[in-house]
Amino acid sequence: MHSLKHILRRAFRSLWEHVYLNAMAAMVIAAALLLIGVYLTVQFNLNAIVDTWERDVHVSAYFHSDVPEARRFSLRDEIANRPEVASVHYVSESDARAWLVQRVNDLDPVLTELGDDALPASLEISLTSAQARPDAIAAFAASLDPSDFEDIDYGQEWIERFNAFLSLLQLLGAVLGSLVGLAALFLVANTIYLIVYSRKDELEVQKLVGATGTYIVAPFLIEGAAQGLLGAVLALVGLWGVHRVLVLRLQDALQLGVAGKLAFLPPPYQLLLAGLGILLGITAAFLSVRRFLMTAP
Repeated sequence: MHSLKHILRRAFRSLWEHVYLNAMAAMVIAAALLLIGVYLTVQFNLNAIVDTWERDVHVSAYFHSDVPEARRFSLRDEIANRPEVASVHYVSESDARAWLVQRVNDLDPVLTELGDDALPASLEISLTSAQARPDAIAAFAASLDPSDFEDIDYGQEWIERFNAFLSLLQLLGAVLGSLVGLAALFLVANTIYLIVYSRKDELEVQKLVGATGTYIVAPFLIEGAAQGLLGAVLALVGLWGVHRVLVLRLQDALQLGVAGKLAFLPPPYQLLLAGLGILLGITAAFLSVRRFLMTAP
């Protein structure tokens, strides 16, 4: 208990005596965690958008122009009774035209020249969430009779490409995150080494009187943990500022409403950043003290 009190007292005294160096180490950790936090925020929101799209599995089946209206309603009711279908909505030629004219200015004269059948009637089919698999959606689309439908669109190719992009982004994030972490570890370790070196006389005396390695190293590990925790707090504050000032304003300016408001990092991710900061600080402190003890006479 006496040794623990001494270790804690020595660690907090060193934090106060070397405020500038400790602050610099915390700022380096904060900068590294801020970059990692920005990546995690982007990845989290992109995954949320993809999850939303996958839950809303949608198939558009466009009728041939010669399919009578009675047949269209019959197909609608038949498809609605299938177990993999959540809902079916029939869109007539006039409904499709009204929908497009409402969203595209000055398009009505062009559609008038093209005629009433410029836009085909369609069935807008929503599948159950259990069908949110590429093979299941493709099988459902293939089951629709091509003699009734001119074209069937479910956009799965685009979603697969987007998922491939997410996988690439995750790989790049892992590589860049590792490089940022190593750079931060190098800078923080060298900063802490300056603190260790400034206490070389004290450490040499401790070695001469038989102090154990744990007794010597432990105060620096506590300092490193404190630096990492402070760096994580600063990084989260900075990340919140980036989220409020830049991301939300950019979203409003570009009117990006495809998935609602972009979310800030949830608590599990925040705890992950805090853990990374503490781990980074402890690792850097351990490497610095080990380096000094190995080179000291």
